[in-house]
Amino acid sequence: MPATIGGEEPRLAPRSLVVRRRPRPSPAKAPAVQTARASQFAKARARRPTTPEEVPEFVREAAAEPKTSRGGSWLLPLGLGMFCALLLALVGSAAMNGSSTLMDNVRYGYPRTTQVDHIVGHEVDPHVPTHFTALNLKGQVLIFEVPGGDGAQARLLQGPHLVGTGADLAPITLTFSGDVHHPDLVVTVNGLEVMFHNTGTSYAPMR
Repeated sequence: MPATIGGEEPRLAPRSLVVRRRPRPSPAKAPAVQTARASQFAKARARRPTTPEEVPEFVREAAAEPKTSRGGSWLLPLGLGMFCALLLALVGSAAMNGSSTLMDNVRYGYPRTTQVDHIVGHEVDPHVPTHFTALNLKGQVLIFEVPGGDGAQARLLQGPHLVGTGADLAPITLTFSGDVHHPDLVVTVNGLEVMFHNTGTSYAPMR
């Protein structure tokens, strides 16, 4: 029977209220843990690969991906630049063709007409030149000669017939070559050159 103090029985703490405390690690162990970790870190740095062959393959692939993305980044501006250059070239070509046609319209009219005065030896009065009118009539080149300005003596010379798109827009150039007193007539149109021989009284086509 348990002893009593002052006539009262001693009370025992319930088991559920008993707290067990785990022993704390000794302060002397903490530096040892830090020293061990530092040693492991130093070993890991010592094992770090120093050559490309020692680097793992997945690391090399990951390092190569940014280079590929940077390399592909300039392809888009380059393609846009080439497209813009081509577009500007086409627009410039169209503008030049349009301006050339406009200048020909102002200079030669439509249909394209060229007029020249020249002494060719067919004149009654040697001081009055012969008048030539070259006409591009829907691709057919016609040259009208009026010797000395005398309409009654007018003659028609038939030049080449042009074909193709824009043939009716080709201007005609008239020049003279050969004998000073009886020069030959040279008709230039659309890259073609046709010569008419001076017989002394008229012009005859030369083949």
